Amino acid sequence: MIKWLVRLGAAVGLLLIAFVAVMLILGGGRQVSRVEAQVELGRPASVIYPWLTEGPRLLKWIRGMESFKPDSELLAVGQRAQVVVVFDGHRTEVTSELLAVQPPTLLKLRLENSEFTDEIEYTLAEHEGKTLLTQRSSSHYKDLFVRLLSPLFVRDVERAMTANLATLQGLVEAEPSIVAPHPMPGQKGFHGCCAPELPSPSP
Repeated sequence: MIKWLVRLGAAVGLLLIAFVAVMLILGGGRQVSRVEAQVELGRPASVIYPWLTEGPRLLKWIRGMESFKPDSELLAVGQRAQVVVVFDGHRTEVTSELLAVQPPTLLKLRLENSEFTDEIEYTLAEHEGKTLLTQRSSSHYKDLFVRLLSPLFVRDVERAMTANLATLQGLVEAEPSIVAPHPMPGQKGFHGCCAPELPSPSP
């Protein structure tokens, strides 16, 4: 009986060692886990940027986001917000802090709570009225065991990011596209929104 228990313990130990080795090979245990997702949207970057910063819009496309309460209306480096996210029935409170704000091409922020720190970067590259939006996530899990298991759920994070961006694409492209009016013959151009500049009367 004792020999059987010893053999069983040895087998479990070997399986555990093998599991840890596989996780390490797959990238487990790293200080930072990086994930990236992209989507092309048929709108200019200036139209998309507010969807990355305004609470009511964020709630529409980020899955599970329950609330977003900024401490200031001023969009600037250092702005903080209290965020509540619900995922798989687990409610998590996170503090968001803006690290870089460069409309309409760059937004960088840090999400933090007791379990992890996640730096998220959005870059927007516009070409001929379309914008390639790239989201990069660099996550640091504070628990060593969670860091070891990170390869098991990093793909889930990537799928969630891709799904969120697809939702954003649908919302943005569902809005009517505003086309700037062209001057009529004999007009030199427009001032303001749509006021034509008429030819000067002949003396």
